[in-house]
Amino acid sequence: MAWKSILEGRTIDNVREDRRDSVRVEQYRISQQAVYFNGQYLPLSCIREASVVESSFSPTMSCGKSIPVFKIRIDYGADKPLILMVEKRKNADAMMEIIEAHKTT
Repeated sequence: MAWKSILEGRTIDNVREDRRDSVRVEQYRISQQAVYFNGQYLPLSCIREASVVESSFSPTMSCGKSIPVFKIRIDYGADKPLILMVEKRKNADAMMEIIEAHKTT
């Protein structure tokens, strides 16, 4: 699969090797250089701010039962932030730890 940066002109070297060395966190992968999702990636060096917000998700998109989730809101300079959703707090914390260690300030 050809992984594409969500920011034109902002790529990382050796994407295939970096992704192979990444860690799986639920449906995402995160490495020392990027967050991988849906066939795309965001270089960690492009992240300006990131935060975790408690939320809920309704699989049926109707009133009633919902699943508690954690949304990781990532501001990288685009009009809209990137929102990644995970089910477990420990997974959100693990992703935030890697992001905080490698983002630019």
